[in-house]
Amino acid sequence: MALERGKVTEEQLSLLLKLTKISSRKVITALEMYLVEGLTQKEATSRVGINQSFLSIRLNTLRSVDRVVEQLQEHYS
Repeated sequence: MALERGKVTEEQLSLLLKLTKISSRKVITALEMYLVEGLTQKEATSRVGINQSFLSIRLNTLRSVDRVVEQLQEHYS
């Protein structure tokens, strides 16, 4: 399942972040606001003070990792 706004649990986000090099507290907070709480990217980036394009890049990274995890699941079922 693709990562959709407001449909990701805190635990899922935390686990996915462990598989990336994303470490900026502001970016992680914005990702949480967008993916877990359901705010728009514009709202999330405005609240934490980062550029919206920067969040989009990190979101694409997270989505890429999520796709790999989904593919790996086939090998562990």
